[in-house]
Amino acid sequence: MNKQRVWKIIGTVVVWMCIVAFFVGAAMLRHANESERRVQRLKVEVVDSGRLGLVTADKVIEAIRNEGLLPLGKRVDSVSLLAINNFVESNCFVHSAQTFVDYDGTLTVRLSQRKPIVRVITSRGEDFCLTAGAHLLPTQQGVALDLPLVTGDIQVPFPAGFRGDMQAWASANKKNTDKNYIFLLKLTNFVRLLESKPKLSENIVQIVVENEAKKGASKEPKQTITLIPRKGNYSVQLGSLDNIEAKLNRWVRFVEAGVVDLNSEGTLNVSYEGQAVWKPQPKKSKK
Repeated sequence: MNKQRVWKIIGTVVVWMCIVAFFVGAAMLRHANESERRVQRLKVEVVDSGRLGLVTADKVIEAIRNEGLLPLGKRVDSVSLLAINNFVESNCFVHSAQTFVDYDGTLTVRLSQRKPIVRVITSRGEDFCLTAGAHLLPTQQGVALDLPLVTGDIQVPFPAGFRGDMQAWASANKKNTDKNYIFLLKLTNFVRLLESKPKLSENIVQIVVENEAKKGASKEPKQTITLIPRKGNYSVQLGSLDNIEAKLNRWVRFVEAGVVDLNSEGTLNVSYEGQAVWKPQPKKSKK
């Protein structure tokens, strides 16, 4: 019995030694192959290219080349995949990226784009887009995006040319309580709310921001919102962005009730709690 036990232990040790030797040999062989394997081609995959056109494979490859990170012909073990991945993700239009090398020497960069949800053009000429995650993006010439447009008296708290994460910038610069920054966040959340209501969002052409002076010389002006619907010949005054869902519901109920002909010129004011006030446009007197 003792001999059988000894042989059993020896057999187990031998088996494990063989397993360890196999993995060590495989690792050494792989290391040897890695030192000889070279990057044969570079492939960029934009996973949501059919939905957005902010980033293209050709532009990414050109940017990698200009940065001096083009890996073609280099040994695989000498290429910093992390450096390439970080560079691609530094593009403000890129949401995330994955970079890897296949056994046949193909280096692949697979990325997804940031999705803008609204375009903003201020009265001072600033022009940018915002994502649902409060990321500020520049507009691109030649790229057509079907987005709601916000125009008017919008005060941007960021320095000229700023692009990136609004919330990270506000935290770093202690601007979290800045009223203009808070308004932009509310505006982003408002557009996100519209996106969750497709019938409403499809019927909005423009969102107009105005500064309405409060009573009293010491009072600061407050920003009010007016919507320009796609259908009809009227506008919708929402007032502030507070209690916004209730105001939108009042708009919907008013339209569904068919109280007036919305193809006639006028203004629907839903800023008052529990009310929807229709004000027709005065007819021009004939001379």
